[in-house]
Amino acid sequence: MARILSIQSHVVSGYVGNRAATFPLQLLGHEVDVINTVQFSNHTGYNAVRGDRFSASHVLDLFDGLQTNGLDAYTHLLTGYMGNSDNVRAVECIAQKLKHKFPQLTFVVDPVLGDDGALYVPRELIALYRDVLCPLATLVTPNQFEAELLTNTKITSLDTAKSACDELHRIGVPNVVITSAVLDSASGDHTLHLIGSELCLESGAKHQFAIAFPRLSGYYTGTGDLFAALLLAHYATLAPQFAALGALARACELATATLAGIMQATKLHQESTLVNVASNLPRGSRPNTMVRGFELRIIPSRHLISNPTPSFQSFSI
Repeated sequence: MARILSIQSHVVSGYVGNRAATFPLQLLGHEVDVINTVQFSNHTGYNAVRGDRFSASHVLDLFDGLQTNGLDAYTHLLTGYMGNSDNVRAVECIAQKLKHKFPQLTFVVDPVLGDDGALYVPRELIALYRDVLCPLATLVTPNQFEAELLTNTKITSLDTAKSACDELHRIGVPNVVITSAVLDSASGDHTLHLIGSELCLESGAKHQFAIAFPRLSGYYTGTGDLFAALLLAHYATLAPQFAALGALARACELATATLAGIMQATKLHQESTLVNVASNLPRGSRPNTMVRGFELRIIPSRHLISNPTPSFQSFSI
């Protein structure tokens, strides 16, 4: 059982950030404590959002309280949405303190920068993630756009995806998962690829792999947060069982199976609402009734979390 500190966003209603991560991690048998970088009424896909963004001093003060009371015996650290450079620096401080106390700490960084060509955060965070958090990380989980920003590599094929992974290895990250990428191929944009790469820092041995899975139409939010949590949960369980490389690929198969199932359940639920889904609607212009229909069906899909059946197999690249 892992003991996890998760530092990311929080919403009162819906499933993104810590709301998407906590329940799956607990259901898979791990202890989870959370620090929220924001607390919003709902995610930003709705027409209005209320709430506060928390300062780095708030994040550090909460962690100081944990330290003071001896409640900081964490084996794993998971980070998601930071929002500003001060919070990235706060996470750097927390990661260093946890590593000092427990050198074997597994640090999973979901570098939430943006998606589909659009940045969600100030551009200065790109260099901070690359130069500050990535060298401390055990595993990073960027999407295609984020991986391109972090490595200055245009990802159009499995080969260029492997090059991006190699650049993140060069920075110091032993495990890389590019969670979803649209590659130039005959299948067009109807198929997504996950690309993973695990590197043994001692021997230099490396295992690179990919998983192909169908792309579902719709406006899903929180899928990256959910995937990072699922991947951490399975990797924490599997890594001690593998004497050599291979745990990351298996963990990705399990996490992808659950995520694909939850997204399919979400799509069916949204269709049952009979709310029309128009294409290419920017954030802030989507009807709230439609957005609500696309909230991830995590609780009704708990059987997919606890008992995933891998339907998409990894293959070496």
